[in-house]
Amino acid sequence: MAKLTKKEYILKAAKLYGLSNFEIEALEKHITGEVPNDFIERRNIRLFQMYEVYQSKEYNDRMDTDENGIINLDDYSFIVSKRRLLDSKIGEFWVISSNLDCFLATRPHSDNIKERFSKISEKNNFLLPQIAKQMNIPATVYYKGKYVSEKENKVSFLTKNFIQAGENVVKGDTIYRRKKDRRRVSFEAILESADKYVKKYYKKHKLPTEDLEKTREDIRRGLIKQTIFNKIAFNDNESNEKWGIIVSEDNKLRLAPLFSYDYCSGVVTSTKSHHRVLKRRKEDIESFMLEFGDEEWFRNWIRDEVIPLDINKAISDMESETGVKLTQEEEEYYKFTFEKTHSKVIDAFNRNFGSGVPNGKRKLGTKSPLSKDNSNSYDDAR
Repeated sequence: MAKLTKKEYILKAAKLYGLSNFEIEALEKHITGEVPNDFIERRNIRLFQMYEVYQSKEYNDRMDTDENGIINLDDYSFIVSKRRLLDSKIGEFWVISSNLDCFLATRPHSDNIKERFSKISEKNNFLLPQIAKQMNIPATVYYKGKYVSEKENKVSFLTKNFIQAGENVVKGDTIYRRKKDRRRVSFEAILESADKYVKKYYKKHKLPTEDLEKTREDIRRGLIKQTIFNKIAFNDNESNEKWGIIVSEDNKLRLAPLFSYDYCSGVVTSTKSHHRVLKRRKEDIESFMLEFGDEEWFRNWIRDEVIPLDINKAISDMESETGVKLTQEEEEYYKFTFEKTHSKVIDAFNRNFGSGVPNGKRKLGTKSPLSKDNSNSYDDAR
């Protein structure tokens, strides 16, 4: 593929970096000579230095994981931007490489997670996206990254499939405002609030009605799918900070992919948990399946995308895609927790929607591999 011209490269890098349209326009006029402006070049000198690397023999085509499954940023030429965090609403900074590969860096895991679950919380970010992909749910795929900053050796999780340049995220806690001290989150209210937001947005921007109806349905179904994922993944934090709607440059809306996995798989935290619930405060998988089971698309999705879930394939896909591996104890733990919740889906489907789906192998009453007492035996998994 032919390399970008200086103008093409600088303007694309500026957009990835998060410069405003006014600044990008000034850069373009400077590069073309229409309005020379040495100040704006000095102000954005790193973009021009990156272009020199892009043109040099030291140029690296793409960032990739090493033999330990780590993207070592010190092996590449890159710049760090915090300006785009205003668009992504999550993460610590953005990484833009010399070939304009772009990653969002997030923290390894939350500080309020109990020590014996910290490794599982970390591994959730690599394994659970593979489960979501089997369910045909858009999900961020994380890689482990590290680099030596001016102050310390930093380890972050890197993802490149959350949002693209020119897009921004409207978080769920902006779309649906509720009392923060309530631990139970009404799923009906989430669906209603998201739908109102979409309709209001399309009216404000005078967008086509046919696009509105498709977007409303896509986001509604996406929220339902994400909730079923949360229940299967035993997500202990379904707060409104953990979902959102992406606004594209052409004013189209879509549901943000899954991006938060820290509190899944039975991870125990020291803070209040938040669970999505239906009427009468029901939060279990069976109740959610019954709630939407009269919709044909939902029954087909459960049958074709959820029932066939394969934890072994997810583990294999994680290793091949991210380079991250599980210990034997971690693998046993994931199989144990996954089997508990997935078997509930199979049982509920067989009992309420049809027959012919193989029953899941159940090991009720067995003890969690990471548990030190019966309180974490997972007998009461949702």
